[in-house]
Amino acid sequence: MDIAALNLRITFQKQVTDVDDYGNHTNHDDDYITCWATASGSGTEADEAGTTNPKETIDFTTRWCEALSKVTSDGYRIIADGKLYNILYVNPMGYKHNSLKFHCERVKR
Repeated sequence: MDIAALNLRITFQKQVTDVDDYGNHTNHDDDYITCWATASGSGTEADEAGTTNPKETIDFTTRWCEALSKVTSDGYRIIADGKLYNILYVNPMGYKHNSLKFHCERVKR
């Protein structure tokens, strides 16, 4: 892995549910970990109901660490350059504990 290519600072956020005194549930995202990553993106188009919808997908590759090995596709998201990305799946890159690749899709606001 080329360490010099890790030139993008990204933040992983974890979804947390709080319960108040009355039993009401409130969801919010807390910062989980911030690290350096390499980004490689692509765009695709999907035809849905007669319209073409562009989808921006991107792969973030990071160095392996214990905290990032616990990140899953549900309950976590990534912030990079002020943009939100949902994690579609996590690729452990051959289970060698060298790097992790997160395949993501940009959240449209």
